[in-house]
Amino acid sequence: MKRNYDSCVYMMRRNETVILYLILYVDDILMASYDMQEIQKLKERLNDGFEMKDLGNAKRILGVDIMRDRNKGELFLSQQGYLRKVVERFKMKESKVVGPPVGHHTKLSIKQCPQSDEEKRKTEGTPYASGVGSIMYGMVCSRPDLSYSISVISRFMANPGQVHWKALKWVLRYLKGCFGGMKFTRSEPGRDALEGYVDADYPGNVDTRKSLSGFVFTLFGTTVTWKANQQ
Repeated sequence: MKRNYDSCVYMMRRNETVILYLILYVDDILMASYDMQEIQKLKERLNDGFEMKDLGNAKRILGVDIMRDRNKGELFLSQQGYLRKVVERFKMKESKVVGPPVGHHTKLSIKQCPQSDEEKRKTEGTPYASGVGSIMYGMVCSRPDLSYSISVISRFMANPGQVHWKALKWVLRYLKGCFGGMKFTRSEPGRDALEGYVDADYPGNVDTRKSLSGFVFTLFGTTVTWKANQQ
């Protein structure tokens, strides 16, 4: 069993082989196994001790839509509905779409934070922290392409300036044209099981001259973990 705050992952083993996974988040459960009989047996055992409702094949959980094409062996995870609402909530629905999530011309610094009382009043009602948090949820669940931009703009949540707010809106404009998600496919024969990719922005922080490094790991060609953070 692996536990992370209010979520848990349980693994049922038989002869040292995992035959079933159970993922629990508060009162939501997902099960996965190559043997449907094992899933049915576990459902019956859980029903004996708890009041449960079987919703059938998973189609949506925690704002993430789950779509399958069993013939092609494809699984698609998308937060399109959630991210569309985020764009609309921050009034960027009619904005012009941009390419990369961070503009190549953008160099954010603490020197761009409000210095005078007048500058602070101008940005006082800006929902900067809420915007960063809303986008961050998408990044954590299904959008590794947002990792770098979130790592950069999240540094200024305590005292954002107008330049930082424009950078956040740039990310929202990028999202408007690319709601997307993650597609998982059957493993390719002969492909390496685990692959990792690492890159760094030397020195990306214009204030401290620290570098920002990022990584993404794939398992049988499928992205399973990613991160971008300041060294």
